[in-house]
Amino acid sequence: MIIFKHADSRSMPGPLDDLDAIRAVDTCSMLEQIVGLPDQLKPALQWGIELKHAPDGVAIIGMGGSAVGGDILADYASTISDRPISVVRGVELPRWICKRTLVVMVSYSGNTWEVLELYRRAKERGCAMVAIASGGELSREADADGVPLLKVPAGLQPRAALGYLLGAEGAVLDAAGIAPVKKDLALAQLAMADLRENLSPGVPTGANMAKKTALKLKGKIPVVYAPRTFRTVAYRWQTQINENAKTMAFSGEFPEMNHNQIVGWVEGHPSMEMLPVFLKPASSKGNLGEKMEVAIKLMREAKLQPLSIELSGRTSLETSLMGIMLGDFTSFYLAVLKGVDPSPVSCIGELKKRMC
Repeated sequence: MIIFKHADSRSMPGPLDDLDAIRAVDTCSMLEQIVGLPDQLKPALQWGIELKHAPDGVAIIGMGGSAVGGDILADYASTISDRPISVVRGVELPRWICKRTLVVMVSYSGNTWEVLELYRRAKERGCAMVAIASGGELSREADADGVPLLKVPAGLQPRAALGYLLGAEGAVLDAAGIAPVKKDLALAQLAMADLRENLSPGVPTGANMAKKTALKLKGKIPVVYAPRTFRTVAYRWQTQINENAKTMAFSGEFPEMNHNQIVGWVEGHPSMEMLPVFLKPASSKGNLGEKMEVAIKLMREAKLQPLSIELSGRTSLETSLMGIMLGDFTSFYLAVLKGVDPSPVSCIGELKKRMC
C-alpha cells in the first residue's frame, strides 16, 4: 500500500479523490524515478564512443522497458536520417542485419534472455555491436568479446531507467552520425526540467496538466493515439498506465485508426469505460492536425467524449520526451487515485520466473 501525507502531516492510506492532498510520499520510489527522468539524460551528454566504421543502418535489440528508448530514437531519426533504424524485439535476428549494420544490444538488467540470444547470433554473423546494460551476463559477455559497453546505473526497474538507456543509445547514434542526438537531448533536458516543476505533487490540480488528465482517466480504459512519428509516446502512456496504475490501456496510431478502429468507436457502441485519448504534437497543426480534429468531431457526434491533449516541443525529440513525462506523471496520479503502489509489478516477475 502507498501512504500519502496531507499538508498537516497526517498519514492517509489508500486511494485519494483529492490529488491536491499529496504533499509527501513515504513509500513510493516510482515518483522519485519519474521526477529524475531529465537528470538521467545528463550522462549521455558526456559519453564518448568511437566506432570503426559508419554503419549502413542500425538495429536496436531490446525488450519491454529496455526497448522504449530505441523506439523513441527510431521515431525521431525517421524524419532526419538517411539511414534506417529498426528496433528488434523477440528471438529472431532479421536476415538484413549484416556486417554493415550496427547492432545495439540493450538490456537494463543485462540478463534479458531474448537479448542474450540475439547477441550471440549477431556475434556469429560478425556484426559490429555495442552493448548497454547495468551489469549481468550481457556486460560479462561484451567485456570478454571486446564489445564496447556503456554501463548505466543499477537498482531501478527498466521502465524507470528510460533516461539512462535512451541517453546511452543516443550517444551511440550520435557517434554513428545518424542524428544530432546529443544536441537535441541537451535542449530537451532543459525543457523537461521546467515541465517537471509544473507537474509535481505540490502544484494544484487547476495548474497541473497531469493531475487534470488523471482525473479524466479515472475509472476509464484509455486508448491513446498519436501520429506515427510520435507513436512511442502513445505506447509509453499505455505501458506506464498498465504498470504504474495497474489498469488496462491500449495505444494506436493516427491516421491509421481512421481506416479501422474508428468504425468500432463510432458504430460499435464501445463500453463507456473506454476513452479515446489523442496526443496532438504542435508540429501536427497543419494537415494532419486538421484530420485529427475531424476524427475527434465524428466521435463527439457519436456521443463519445474523446480527450485531446496538446504536446509542445522545439524538436520532435523534445516533444516526445515532454509527452512521455506528462504520461509518466499521469500514470502516477492514476495510481494515487486507485490507492495502489505504482512501483512493483509482481506478475511480471512471476512470469519471468516460470519461463526460466
